[in-house]
Amino acid sequence: MDPLDRPPDRRVVLYLRQHASAALVEELCGLVERVRRLEADGAAVTVATWGPVTPALERLDDTGPSVSHTVDSFQAWADREGYSLRPAFSRCETTSLLECRPCTELRVPTACLAVSVDGELRCVVPCSDGERTYGVETCLDALEAGRGDPFDTPEPREPPREDATVPLE
Repeated sequence: MDPLDRPPDRRVVLYLRQHASAALVEELCGLVERVRRLEADGAAVTVATWGPVTPALERLDDTGPSVSHTVDSFQAWADREGYSLRPAFSRCETTSLLECRPCTELRVPTACLAVSVDGELRCVVPCSDGERTYGVETCLDALEAGRGDPFDTPEPREPPREDATVPLE
């Protein structure tokens, strides 16, 4: 096969927030089933769990890729492509129980989908373009329909949010 004729290498990662509400388990299982079906179309699929972190403490951890690093790469993609990750991803000030002083906590959404093609990040949801908010289900609809652009949808499933254009900083 000519290398130019080969299908693109597509990687799909579904992130699920640890300690999500028990009321969401069935819905999250449905997302996992939908993502797993993409494997039949040749996508490399990973399901991972993550949770809110304190970046200052996470930098001390040497066990591998971090939530902060992942979210920073998502933010770089959003900045480059003109999307906002707010309000699904946020940074907030909390009080450290160890030192009784403020520290930053990075909060992540209950479900997040990242799509890479040939090693390049192409889509992170949930996100907003200022007019429309794109969620995991909207992106999965596009991927299941074989659309190359997950944002090329007839109508959004999720309504736009007024605060969706606030930068993550």
